[in-house]
Amino acid sequence: METSLRYNEGKPQWSLVDFKSLEPLVRVMEYGCIKYEKNNWKKGLDLTQILESMSRHLFALMSGEIIDPESGEKHIGHLYANCMFWEYHYNKQLNEKENSRKEESK
Repeated sequence: METSLRYNEGKPQWSLVDFKSLEPLVRVMEYGCIKYEKNNWKKGLDLTQILESMSRHLFALMSGEIIDPESGEKHIGHLYANCMFWEYHYNKQLNEKENSRKEESK
């Protein structure tokens, strides 16, 4: 049987991700929607503050505490969330700097 051509070289292989393992992330994000509001984290976060939060959850997990006492959710979910927040805001800052440079060169 002949198959269609697909050009997937260099594209993310999402099939390598175990989505069930990301459920703690989703639970933490749901908690955030209640505590703050949906997508509040996209408004703006300081990269250092994100790393501080990430560190607190990592150290709690390393000390054997699986569940965050405030949220009732797994610390690993908070770590995932903070990693996502950091990457989002880091990329956003890079894009803003690039756009600023492009505007200045006009």
